[in-house]
Amino acid sequence: MLPKVYENKINKKINNNKDYYYSKLERNNRNVDVRKEIDNIFRSSDFVYKAHVLIELKEETLDTYLVSRAYNYLLDMNAKKIYIDDIIDIKKIN
Repeated sequence: MLPKVYENKINKKINNNKDYYYSKLERNNRNVDVRKEIDNIFRSSDFVYKAHVLIELKEETLDTYLVSRAYNYLLDMNAKKIYIDDIIDIKKIN
């Protein structure tokens, strides 16, 4: 047994691993209105034909170029439909 000098008392509950694990699950830290961000991208003065964006979906993250917007989806350069309801976050890359 160690002498009292070396004994370190812990007065708080330690949940370091749980905090780290749950913070990885919380993906959308920015409170973003996705439709407003999409409007800002397409209305910007530098948008002519395509916009380079980083889109975070529920299952994956896409680094793509947006070409157009239709009813409830976006269309990228490869003619892939990206449904707006599946988008968690969208950022324009300069």
